[in-house]
Amino acid sequence: MRSICGSASGFAVLLLLAGSSPAAAQSRESGDEAASERAAQPAAAERAVWDFVHFTSPTELVDVLDAADGDDPFDLSLSVAYQRSLRRSKVTRECRNPAFCTRDDGAGTEFIDYTDIARYTQITHMLDLLLTVGLYHDLHFYTRWPLILSDTRDLDYEDGTNRDAVDSILGGLFDLPFSSPERSGIDWFAVGFSWAPFNQQRDPTEPTWVLNAEGRFGIGPTLEAAESGDGSDGGMSKGVNEIRLGMALSRRFRWVEPFAGLFAKVGIPKYDTYHHFDAPLEGQINTMPPVEGMLLFGLDVIPWENLERFQKFSIGLEITGTYHSEGRDYTELFDALGTSTDARLTYDGRSGPGCEAGSTEACWNDRYGQDSLYAWSGMTDVENYGTFAGRLTFMVQAAKYVKFAAGVGFAHDQEHYVTFTDECNSEVSTSDRCGTGSAQYNPMTRDVIDAPGNRFRVQETTIFDVFASVTAMF
Repeated sequence: MRSICGSASGFAVLLLLAGSSPAAAQSRESGDEAASERAAQPAAAERAVWDFVHFTSPTELVDVLDAADGDDPFDLSLSVAYQRSLRRSKVTRECRNPAFCTRDDGAGTEFIDYTDIARYTQITHMLDLLLTVGLYHDLHFYTRWPLILSDTRDLDYEDGTNRDAVDSILGGLFDLPFSSPERSGIDWFAVGFSWAPFNQQRDPTEPTWVLNAEGRFGIGPTLEAAESGDGSDGGMSKGVNEIRLGMALSRRFRWVEPFAGLFAKVGIPKYDTYHHFDAPLEGQINTMPPVEGMLLFGLDVIPWENLERFQKFSIGLEITGTYHSEGRDYTELFDALGTSTDARLTYDGRSGPGCEAGSTEACWNDRYGQDSLYAWSGMTDVENYGTFAGRLTFMVQAAKYVKFAAGVGFAHDQEHYVTFTDECNSEVSTSDRCGTGSAQYNPMTRDVIDAPGNRFRVQETTIFDVFASVTAMF
């Protein structure tokens, strides 16, 4: 229901923008002046698509290059962007031990649902390369290559916590502090098309409407759980190919240009990954990463521009809301849990389903442990949650062929479980060990982290971004 309401409100805003037809827009002059204006003023809808693709001014979200257009037979742009991202989360665990689940609040004791475990910190430096080629009127092709220069991840005790108590609650699953190896490389590259069926700069009575389709293809070594100092680089790619579809709409009103966008992204795991998408285990529930849907709103303010010299300064304000469905994914605890040697996770030592006293079934190691892809990897099912973000962008077009952008961003993830694998698959009927009815046991569950009272949760997640880009246009 929440996603339906969000989509409906997004379309309502888009229709409102489409229906607007200000007199100022209708009174624009045609001919050479209109052509010059069009070259200097990419619509915000074009930028809305573009901004989701790359780190540029929000209006660039709706900026589509041309080809075979009058005296402009060919358009090409090359953009290089740098981004530094800081992600911080508090990792908590459900508490069921009375020794750790009560505290004195001054008026007596109260029960604590979650106990603070660790503070997660991830710092990423990325260089993003984007090449765009105009194909025809308001239609372009692009390819994007995000290069991860450095990716560091750490878990440490939360300030003010009793470290002995935290160690007791963890029960040997992993040790704190924990550091992952410094990763680098390319997770994926993208190819895509953007097309503007309506363009306000061609027809002042119409808004700018841009459609976008993109494919992302995972390359490079797949992520492996690793600990700093163990000799492994941990890989970089999530091993997922993704399809992203979206659209954006905008209309300029003299010095401001509001815009809105709607996007959806679906990931399809590659063969031979820990998702087991190509060969799921009997009873496995989630084999795909979370599906994402995003609603975007923004406003460009253009306080100064010189159309004759193709110069412009704009300030972009943007807010987004993203819904992440339940799915199997890499989490803040991926490396720590994935490198654990605890038999309750790895099912070593003839433990796990089928090994109960008197059982005649084969143990986990006999049924699945012979194939390394089905061994414990550290991946877990993640609860659905939302992300809310804002961004401030400053863009300067210094000349006809060069523009610069820089800005800051902030995002917050809702609280959600990161060990959320159901024990029973109610959609499969069997006589297996699940215990209630005839539901099939889910072999990906681990009671020590997935059973109620043992689950881990992330809270207070914040993401701070700083970015800058330069674009050359030919």
